[in-house]
Amino acid sequence: MIDSRSPEGLADYSSWRARDYFETYYSEVVLPDEQAVLAYQLDVMRRAGARFGRALEYGCGPTLHRAIAAAAYAFRIDMADWLADNLVFVREWLAQAGGESDWSRFTRFILGCEGAPADDPARTARREAQARKAIRGLYVSDARWHDPLGPERRGFYDLIVSGFCLDAVSSDRGVWRACMQNVLSMLAPGGTIVMHALHECTAYKVGARMFPGAGLTVDAMAEALLENGATRASLDIQVIPCPDNAVYGYSGILTASARKQPAP
Repeated sequence: MIDSRSPEGLADYSSWRARDYFETYYSEVVLPDEQAVLAYQLDVMRRAGARFGRALEYGCGPTLHRAIAAAAYAFRIDMADWLADNLVFVREWLAQAGGESDWSRFTRFILGCEGAPADDPARTARREAQARKAIRGLYVSDARWHDPLGPERRGFYDLIVSGFCLDAVSSDRGVWRACMQNVLSMLAPGGTIVMHALHECTAYKVGARMFPGAGLTVDAMAEALLENGATRASLDIQVIPCPDNAVYGYSGILTASARKQPAP
């Protein structure tokens, strides 16, 4: 199937395979762009100075590394994705059921970023156990819904992390802006958002298929965050070059963080 809002020839997510995504980007090494965005996420959470009460990873895909990173900084983590196929990977890892994905190399990288020995198997096991304990809810959700997790989750989360998700829903920038509004409505006043997107990418490769990208720029990200309540003083947006990834359809990562305005 083709997404009618995307350029001709791009696949929509009815043809998505979680295994293809994992094998393309996560199965062998911690790629340099993932190293950069994980280090960025850890730095933002560390600078908060206190643990977050409720955290959400929105658009987790079949991945665990961002949740493993957040586990030391949040008491509770919920995870949401549009595709049940992606959440199968997450459930298998949580259940330690001998699933298809191994995240220990990412856990070791995370520990190294925090200054701990990265080659300590016991410490790696403890961090992954901490993540399994912190992760509470897994939800199938659509960012195009006005309330992606229901009206009761408006202003609910103290931390939202979203990596390479909202910009990949459609090539239509208007769809992306609506998704940003819907997802950020779940951020509590004073809460923190950490977001990663593909920079100026209109199509990215997974397996043999190309999926849509919204072609985001620094200005587009800044405008969307400010429109949805971020304070200008807290806004941080960086472009991380990754020219070797041009073969996948992008050559830069857009990473951003901000705090939502506190309640009066």
